[in-house]
Amino acid sequence: MNNYMLNDLKRYIINYLSCKSGNIIVDDFISKQIGGDNMIEFVPYNQFKDIKYSSKVKAYMATWITGNIQGWNKNELNFTRSGSTQVFIKKFNNSENITLKELNEVKVKINLS
Repeated sequence: MNNYMLNDLKRYIINYLSCKSGNIIVDDFISKQIGGDNMIEFVPYNQFKDIKYSSKVKAYMATWITGNIQGWNKNELNFTRSGSTQVFIKKFNNSENITLKELNEVKVKINLS
């Protein structure tokens, strides 16, 4: 990928993915994850359907409507996504006051899976 496309992609990622939650700690955390193999993005609740609690894993199972990022469409200057996919959702109580420590625990779990 040439430097122009890389810079364009970085700018798009920072503008589109890193500033969605409205929580400064969350947004800052996400922006620092850009570029890794397990890219973290804030996914609004309305992007999930069929949400059900699973006592087996103590988390919610849901269908992520658009799915995760798979690549970059240089013609449309947009991400290509996997499409509908099953995911687990972790619920944080009092998440508007989430700490960096809690976010780092999520990151460790993602990297271990």
